[in-house]
Amino acid sequence: MGFQIYILRFYFKSISYFLPKIAGAKAFKLFQKVRIKSIRNREEDFYIKTNHFKVAFTKEDINCYELGSGNSEIVFLLHGWESNAGSLSKFAYQLAENNYRVISFDLPGHSKYKSNYTNLAECKNAFANVIDFIKPNKPFSVLSHSFGSAVSTYALSKLNYKIDKLVFLTSPNSILEIFTDFKKLIGLSNTAFSYLIKDANLLANEQIKDFNIDEKLKHFTFSKLLLIHDEYDKIIPFKNSVEIQSKNKQKTELIKHKNIGHYKMLWNDNVLEDALRFFKQ
Repeated sequence: MGFQIYILRFYFKSISYFLPKIAGAKAFKLFQKVRIKSIRNREEDFYIKTNHFKVAFTKEDINCYELGSGNSEIVFLLHGWESNAGSLSKFAYQLAENNYRVISFDLPGHSKYKSNYTNLAECKNAFANVIDFIKPNKPFSVLSHSFGSAVSTYALSKLNYKIDKLVFLTSPNSILEIFTDFKKLIGLSNTAFSYLIKDANLLANEQIKDFNIDEKLKHFTFSKLLLIHDEYDKIIPFKNSVEIQSKNKQKTELIKHKNIGHYKMLWNDNVLEDALRFFKQ
């Protein structure tokens, strides 16, 4: 992996100097590439046990999965970047056993789709399509992990639904900060980076510099938000959840864990208990 980063940095530093606009475009394309990882056995089990259905979408139909009673309160599950719907199966099974209707789906570009490119705007539109397909007639809840928390917040901020509870199993806050970290990782020049951000602004139809989860939460109605985050998370720093809570104190609870990992937290019994307690209270 170290050698690959070295090659990427050499490549982007070179073309950034001579062709910054092209470098920005290529970097943005790379930013949207999903590394398709093997589905683990405990995740694959989820695909066997759930009811499958598809929702029409522009690039490929969305693969959706359902558990629980059709008349129960709905909880939508959204997985993280380079993951899959089965990664949240521990929560799906327990929610269904507690009389919730669980709706999950694979984000575009992930799991078993033909394409392995996607972005926040496309995933936002996919979630909106799933919600509109289900047509909830009363407030519903959402449980999401990592990138899925950004997707759910973005989608709900653009829709006219009342939300009951939100559970974010980690969440980024500043989207610009994610792009900036990527810039540093691949050695992109400031000029090339400005072109990348222009492309991102056009795709999102809004300014990335103003895109913060703590602000997007103010654009829709929800009852309560639970943030669960590892204090030592190496993928999304804990400070992101602190920032989100600080802007939404009255409605937000933050639970800090230690050494439960960014992905391993999805199989942690204490995290599961935190989420179930929050949903049932």
